[in-house]
Amino acid sequence: MRRGRGGVVAGVVLAAMLAACASSNPGVEQGRSSQQTGVIDTTESTDGASTDTTAPATTTQEPPGSIAGSVPGTTSGTGTTDPGPTDTETSGTGSAASGVSGVGDVLFPDLGNPGIDVQHYDVDVTYDHATAEIDGTAVLTIKATSALSAFTLDEMRLDVTSVRVDDTDATYVADDPELRITPSHPIAKGDSFTVSVTYSTHGNPDAVSAGVTAGWFETDDGSFVLDEPDGARFWLPSNDHPSDKATFHFTIHVPKGVTGVANGRMVSHDSTTDGDVWVWDEDQPMTTYVIQLMTGHLDLVEGASPDGVPLLSAIQAGQQAVMQPFLDVTGQQLDYFAGFFGPYPFHSYGVAMTDGYIGGAMEEQTRSLFSSADFSGGALDHETQLLLSHELTHQWFGDGVSPADWQDIWLNESFATYGEWMWLDHAGYGALSAYADQALEQRQGDTMSTGRPDVPGLFGFDVYEGGAVVLQALRDEVGDDNFFSILRTWVQSNLGQSRTSTDFIALSSKVAGKDLTSFFDDWLYATDLPDAFPS
Repeated sequence: MRRGRGGVVAGVVLAAMLAACASSNPGVEQGRSSQQTGVIDTTESTDGASTDTTAPATTTQEPPGSIAGSVPGTTSGTGTTDPGPTDTETSGTGSAASGVSGVGDVLFPDLGNPGIDVQHYDVDVTYDHATAEIDGTAVLTIKATSALSAFTLDEMRLDVTSVRVDDTDATYVADDPELRITPSHPIAKGDSFTVSVTYSTHGNPDAVSAGVTAGWFETDDGSFVLDEPDGARFWLPSNDHPSDKATFHFTIHVPKGVTGVANGRMVSHDSTTDGDVWVWDEDQPMTTYVIQLMTGHLDLVEGASPDGVPLLSAIQAGQQAVMQPFLDVTGQQLDYFAGFFGPYPFHSYGVAMTDGYIGGAMEEQTRSLFSSADFSGGALDHETQLLLSHELTHQWFGDGVSPADWQDIWLNESFATYGEWMWLDHAGYGALSAYADQALEQRQGDTMSTGRPDVPGLFGFDVYEGGAVVLQALRDEVGDDNFFSILRTWVQSNLGQSRTSTDFIALSSKVAGKDLTSFFDDWLYATDLPDAFPS
């Protein structure tokens, strides 16, 4: 997430150092830089040196076994006022049947909701840039993992007007940061049920969290969402925690001539005198923080990677000539990473270029989000290729396999930073070993470990570059074949799931054939790292 131009910390000094030690690679392979692309007719429906970066020979690895992986309320569906949560209810340790909130995340204890497992979201939103208001209905298909007399969804500042459970009106209290729901009858453990919430937003549905702003944002020409770490709840009642993945269906109502884009495949587009309706479907499990929902005057551009993976990108209208070099290199990057990490994990990929300011980029599932202004020069350079490669790597690490707890964010960002280093080496912007050596030097004297970040450090150096140091150390410790086998097996065995650092350590030890607990204690969890990589 939010890989700023030039990286989180590296900056001009590191860029200059790396330029001096750049490898002799002539750059991106020009023989594969051209793709057949075209703008979709949006009036039609569609379905949518010490480090060698040459892809290793694929080896067969037996997958491991399955890894187990407040303000008192003022708005009530019954006209009563809820007295607010008790200390037990907000601790995340009470009974799920009581409507307790929080799944016990170390950094965000209020996020998530015990007792429920959301299977699917059907999201229907109407957005008009002129009024800056969102009207929505979210229908959640849920499986009860505990017996429930009441339950919660995450929401903040939503104007909720109706809640129904299995088509029957339910009692509810909008009690930020939760929507507390009491169905008309208890729900048994193991039962599946639907919850329909009708709501609207007024004002800016976003807030600052972990030092970054998340939620729904207006732009000059439209809007976009950027939900990491907890922004979805500002515009969508949800189980807004990465431990709960679900499939999604989006219906987006916008004024006539405006495009609405979401994750996955475009199912249909209907244009009427009243406006346009765009329907998208993501049928592979996804966390709420990687939702894409963008509106504006956009062109949808089809293409394919050189190896044939479909690409569908959303760019600002009329900018295809400027953006085409980035669409081309994205396909090349995708095939390159597939040689190391295994097959691309989703049906298609692409880039989404908003006219708003992000301050970096975001790995939204199947179509990463970027600020168009960062690419307006049309040049494939260190900074643009860093952004593109980082967010693409996330499709395997973070999107395909997600963290089960926010303190495990290194499983996302350290891996994406390492992929970024791999591509920059491959494209001739500096040796991977130089990036790793510089980052290890910068880590000396740190006071925070990669594996146990605090909230202010969630998107900081020790998780990004400092965490990529851990992966370089692991590669040196176990050798190239085992290292890339670990990465491929991690994705293949856990695709569509949320996993922990403990799971990754166990898998790494199994693939490497030795106990790596002490290694990870020294590199992942220590604040004072070794002075040199394993030899």
